[in-house]
Amino acid sequence: MFSVLFIWIAMTTMDVLFAEPSQQEAEKKLTKLQEQIRNSQKKLEQQSGELGGLEKLLRESEQNIGNLNQQLVATEAHLKNTEEKISQLRVEEKKLQQELSKHHEIIFAQIRSEYQYGGQQKLKLLLNQEEPEKLGRNLIYYDYLHRARFKEIDKATKVLQSVNDVQVEISQEQTLVEQAKMNLLNEKNLLEQARKQRQSAVNSLNSNVTSEKQKLASLEGNAKQLKDLIEKLRAALADIPVVDKGEGFNKSQGKLYWPVVGKPSNKFGQKRNSARNSMNWQGVFIPSREGNNVRSIYHGRVAFAEWMRGLGLLIIIDHGEGYMSLYGHNQSLFKEVGEWVNAGEKVATVGNSGGYNKPGLYFEIRKQGNPMNPAKWCAKAAASRG
Repeated sequence: MFSVLFIWIAMTTMDVLFAEPSQQEAEKKLTKLQEQIRNSQKKLEQQSGELGGLEKLLRESEQNIGNLNQQLVATEAHLKNTEEKISQLRVEEKKLQQELSKHHEIIFAQIRSEYQYGGQQKLKLLLNQEEPEKLGRNLIYYDYLHRARFKEIDKATKVLQSVNDVQVEISQEQTLVEQAKMNLLNEKNLLEQARKQRQSAVNSLNSNVTSEKQKLASLEGNAKQLKDLIEKLRAALADIPVVDKGEGFNKSQGKLYWPVVGKPSNKFGQKRNSARNSMNWQGVFIPSREGNNVRSIYHGRVAFAEWMRGLGLLIIIDHGEGYMSLYGHNQSLFKEVGEWVNAGEKVATVGNSGGYNKPGLYFEIRKQGNPMNPAKWCAKAAASRG
């Protein structure tokens, strides 16, 4: 029995030891793949002349906007936390001031009592010709008053020191608040410049791509690039086991929340007007307010998080069993390749990156690389969640 148990433990341990390197290797593949996509896009921009130069400008400005928005969110959160801390310190300071005031009142009462007693020194009491019993009582009372007064003075001193410490901390936090506000203003100015640069690139791209034939070629090129990416991701993800936290993605049909607040403006499989009805929608576009949270529809691992032609800042999440969800045109990405995410966790914010002319989210669900109708999987409105 012992030998069987030993063999089972040894085999289990070896499984873990052998599984871990393959998982790490697969994550390296994902990172390398993302780098390859980035480099191939840069090469394509170099080969495309003026149009490629405009795409480069668009990519750089939108990546810059994404990074600045991340910094903005972090700075705003830091500012909010600091202001909340100052508020808590103010409450603490008020309590300490009240406590200090009570100690002052007690000390004042003790001094007044001693004054009423006559303010007599111990030596004077000893020299007075009084009855021994009365003298003893007076000395005890005298010592009690002094001990009580010194005790209260000690308490008041400690409280006063606490008040001073809190006031110093408030002053330090206020300095941090002022610095955060300056950073915030600077980041907003840089963000505005990046947005103007982006708009200039979008306008130039639109003026260069005017014919339906050019638009169709662009759409087909983007679709092919996305398909190639999905296939490469599937190959890299084959070695990565997804630890399921539910009943399995394949059993979640009709039970998932939409990833963002809003309603799709198109239907899955519908003809795309700009492509003269020769291409179909492989996902849905959900118009939504810029900056709204984009949430993962299910537990999984981030397989891709990078800017991509036609889709802008794109994040792809692997849910296991061959299922993936795609989120495009984001303003900022808040997860990196290899990170685990839970259902409902924020992964990005709504934007219009990729040269799109209005804010919203492009959303797809794929199985084994094939697009599926998101409406059959997502039946719960994102707005219903807190």
